[in-house]
Amino acid sequence: MIKLERKPKPQILIDNQQAWTSNLLDAVSKYGSYSKIPKNEKEKLLVHYRHEQIKSVLFYSSLDKCAFCETKPSESGNIEVEHFNPKSRYPDSAFDWDNFLPACRKCNGSKDDHDSRNEPIVNPYDLDPEDVFSYKDIRITAKENEYKQMGDMTISVCSLNSVRLMKPRADILVSLHSFSAALEEAIEDYFEADTGVKRRNRKRKLGEALEAIDLLANPSEKFSGFCKSYLRGCAPYQQAKDIVEGAE
Repeated sequence: MIKLERKPKPQILIDNQQAWTSNLLDAVSKYGSYSKIPKNEKEKLLVHYRHEQIKSVLFYSSLDKCAFCETKPSESGNIEVEHFNPKSRYPDSAFDWDNFLPACRKCNGSKDDHDSRNEPIVNPYDLDPEDVFSYKDIRITAKENEYKQMGDMTISVCSLNSVRLMKPRADILVSLHSFSAALEEAIEDYFEADTGVKRRNRKRKLGEALEAIDLLANPSEKFSGFCKSYLRGCAPYQQAKDIVEGAE
């Protein structure tokens, strides 16, 4: 999970949010509860939040990744408009822009109607996940700080340590370990260079290797939070950066 920046509210919501919300609340009042609204009528009342003008802005803000697990649509089902505070419990927030998150079908289904208002989980638009989570091998864990309860709840509610997520993390971890080993060899070669020309060339190659590794931690890439965490604790990576940046 990575920190996301919410984009301005789409014009279609500015123009229609009040009316859409009012119509839904009228139906809740008419039938006695949200759950008792007839299925077809409920669908007609709710369809607006899936409008393309809403989805396009929302999905753009997460770089077309799930806000919770960072997978892309081809891996975990289509990205959907998720209600952070479930619309079934809080129908007054069904069209609230600040209540929308982009979530894959797997995370959306796992979260279901969890009451995030009374049992808080991490909203990456409001809180930097780096303050909450760390990784142990291929498992995401909650840090031992003020956010631990929220972090543990998020991991449980969204099944962030499910097999579907740990397996691709494992594949990436193999690649990262391979990169790390290659960097160690490249660093040794750099320090063994016996001429200035050789050292400059090997420094350039180190820079190219770092650029390739950094692509894995690019925010647009899947599991970029996991990759960034690994690189933060990778000694060869940090040493290579010091060499390339001139702080040997």
